[in-house]
Amino acid sequence: MRSVKKTAIYIIGIAAAFLLPVKAQSQETAGAVSVNKLNISATDDSVTVSMELDFSSLELPSNRAIYLNPVLKADSGTYTLPSVAIMGRRQYFQHLRNSNDGRLTALRREDGQAQRYLYKYTLRVDSKPDWVSIRLDQDSCGCNQKLLADRSIMQASRDFSDYIPRLAYISPQAEVRKTRHETGTAYIDFPVNVTEIRPDYRDNRQELDRIAASLDTIIHDSDIIITGIALTGHASPEGPYSRNVTLAEDRTLALLDYIQHHYRLERSIFSYEFIAEDWEGLRKFIAGSGMEDRNALLAIIDDGSLEPDAKENKIRSDYPAAFRYLVDSCLPSLRHTDYIVEYTVRGFDVEEARRIIWERPQKLSLQEMYAVAQTYEEGSAPYNEVFEIAVRLFPDDPVANLNAANSALLRGDTAAAARYLARTSDCGESMLARGVLAIINGNYDEAERMLTRASGMNIPNAEYNLSELRRIKQNKY
Repeated sequence: MRSVKKTAIYIIGIAAAFLLPVKAQSQETAGAVSVNKLNISATDDSVTVSMELDFSSLELPSNRAIYLNPVLKADSGTYTLPSVAIMGRRQYFQHLRNSNDGRLTALRREDGQAQRYLYKYTLRVDSKPDWVSIRLDQDSCGCNQKLLADRSIMQASRDFSDYIPRLAYISPQAEVRKTRHETGTAYIDFPVNVTEIRPDYRDNRQELDRIAASLDTIIHDSDIIITGIALTGHASPEGPYSRNVTLAEDRTLALLDYIQHHYRLERSIFSYEFIAEDWEGLRKFIAGSGMEDRNALLAIIDDGSLEPDAKENKIRSDYPAAFRYLVDSCLPSLRHTDYIVEYTVRGFDVEEARRIIWERPQKLSLQEMYAVAQTYEEGSAPYNEVFEIAVRLFPDDPVANLNAANSALLRGDTAAAARYLARTSDCGESMLARGVLAIINGNYDEAERMLTRASGMNIPNAEYNLSELRRIKQNKY
């Protein structure tokens, strides 16, 4: 597929001598016409040919002429370009009297003088060609226009086809045991000094339904075995610390009991801990706020010489307005329980994985996702999406990032490719991808360094991209 953006190509000049073979030369004609600075360039709607014709050494009798007929061939067809005729004196004036050929440029040979002519012609085409070749057909004629000799010489050819990179993906290692986890936070309200969960109290019903929604997909999935549920309860820094210790523990245990009995789970899979007063959460809230006394409040929180109750009393007494604001705006959110559900997932064959990746991709391993990608055409939309899903679920995995970078390069998304490559290792496949990215971005020196390193590591497709780099550089300059 051609997903890489087209690169405008301009060909450097080359020198080529166009010589009449000795046997084909008229006895009265000597010397040669040289073709120098031959250039071919192509755009989406035109092909331009330019060359310098040097006939300074040509000895041409007055009644003789040499016709140079450029012929351009491309994948779209063959085109005869306007001709150039170099004529002796008698032939030249005869041409002026008798010819009306608008596609012929007639040049009179001035004996013994240096003469050059810059030929340039632009041919309009429907689309940029993949390849172009140019040759000169030469005819040598007498005064009666009788053909004395002819010869065709290929002067140059250029490959203008789009650069289509070839990359090296890495098959991830299979997970011996697919371990996953889900996290959540529960905000359960309790009446004063109560540690029992009351579903109808305040917003508890809505909160319990939200917890259930996150747990149901795990607990009721036959592909999953739960291995542990860990809870961490937090109380807010309000009231005596000793009481908050009891509240934090008892309220954490209350949620543990609720989940255990609601889902009929074994007690042995549960673990818990608690934080009596969430000063860290309070500090984060104050630091991110625009409170007038923010710095003073943070200094009190950070004072290691003060016990928790002393910190609360100092804030309450010295900054009563700020304390009331915190009671209303922050402290309720610090009374929460975080939970982590750890589980294992069974393995899937390719057909199962093809379905699951669009429904619950977190159940798949990287290796299973890679196997799914291989069932789609390289560079197709589902092929690319599989690697995007993989890197989204495994954002720090070097292999996931490399394969996602390759996919991004094939669809021409250089920004995404660069972002993913920044999280890969210095393996050969990564060097190859970095080289391809450099080619697309026009950083040819960097591309050569990266691809040469990849080639030295025997990475597949490194030599191909190096050869493409040479072609692009030749066409560019």
